[in-house]
Parts: sequence; structure tokens; C-alpha cells
Amino acid sequence: MPKSNDTVHLRFTLKGQSGPFWQTNATVASVANGTALLDGLDRQIAARIADFRRAGEGRWTLDFEVRARP
Repeated sequence: MPKSNDTVHLRFTLKGQSGPFWQTNATVASVANGTALLDGLDRQIAARIADFRRAGEGRWTLDFEVRARP
């Protein structure tokens, strides 16, 4: 289970295409009720812990699929 100050590697994929079009890292700010608050982007975002995949000690990956490229 992620905890505060763990690193999360975020990968954004465009729906229907393979491979991420954008990747970045964020930090877990807090964890409560199955949700982690991520910091390090232009604003904090909430993510379900169930979607996190372990990538090593204190490291996690999280994939997002988006409908259109910003």
C-alpha cells in the first residue's frame, strides 16, 4: 500500500493507441479511505489505490487512459 512521500510514475495513454504520449512523476501527499492524493503536478489529484502497481520499495506506477490529447 502506498504511503506519504512514495514516488508514483504516471503514464498517460491516448484511447485506442499503444504506448504513453506523456509520462511524469508525482509524490504521494496523503493516503485515506482507498485514495491517494498526489502532489507534484500543477494541482493535486486524487487516485484510487487499487489502480496503483508496485514498482519497487516506495515506488509505484499508475496508468491513465485519456480520450483526447490536450
